[in-house]
Formats: sequence, C-alpha cells, structure tokens
Amino acid sequence: MKLVVNRCYGGYGLSSKAILRVLELKGETVFAYVQTDKNLEREAENLKAIDKDYKEGFWDKIYYFREPLDLCENGDISFDELRYKNEIDVYFDREDKDLVQIVEELDAEASTNLSELEVLEIPDNHEYYIDDYDGVERIVSGLELHVNGKRIVGGAE
Repeated sequence: MKLVVNRCYGGYGLSSKAILRVLELKGETVFAYVQTDKNLEREAENLKAIDKDYKEGFWDKIYYFREPLDLCENGDISFDELRYKNEIDVYFDREDKDLVQIVEELDAEASTNLSELEVLEIPDNHEYYIDDYDGVERIVSGLELHVNGKRIVGGAE
C-alpha cells in the first residue's frame, strides 16, 4: 500500500495544483477561488477565480466549489452568502489512489511552501498510523498495531 506523508517541518499540505488534479481524476467539476484581501475588518470576502496553473502564496486561503460563485465586479461576495456555499472536501485519505498518483506525477509541485510530500510504501496487510513531530511525519506500521492500549484497525491518524 502506498501512502503520502510530509517529510519537512511545517505540516502536511497539498498545493492547489495537486488538489485540482486529484479532483479532476475523481470526475469533479471544480471552481477554485483565492482570497485576495487579507484585511480582517472587511464586511465581504474578496475572491479571484484561479486555475491549475495558479501558484499560491505562503498564507493564501483557497476555496473549492462545485458551482461558480456569483461575485460582484470587484470580486466581493458577502460573508453571509459565502457561508451557505458548500466547499468540496479536499482532505483525502493518505492512501487514496488518486492522491498517490498525483503526488508521484507532480513530485515537488504537489507540495506547498510548508510541506515536502513523499509517497512511501508499506505491506498491504499492515495497519498503520501517521506520527509527526512539528509537521515531519513518519509511518508506524505493523500486523496488529496497538497505540496507547488501543488496537489500530486499517489506517488512522
């Protein structure tokens, strides 16, 4: 079984390019937007549509939707309206075959500024959990894995 882990300090994170590619493989229609105004005093969110070629900045907040948003000319959308839009869940299982494929294909482009993703392989019949220290992750696996007296069944984080 192949798993995706983070190998640097910071934390696990997928680039927007990788997320869009995984969702594409899953057959999802995706409309992605980046927050363009970091002013916390605003009464509306200011968003800009992005595509798979967008290179996110260090602290960019990116939203993923199944339908396009109805933005004002200046890119604003009210917080109330945005709150009722359903974002696509982009937290994929670490052993997700589409995720593994895209991380292998994109290599460093699958990572963010705070992550360095790598695909590791463990035996298919092993249970595992992901241990981390300051974002650097490692896989702990075994046939009958117990953590703090509890049996880990399948993969768990």
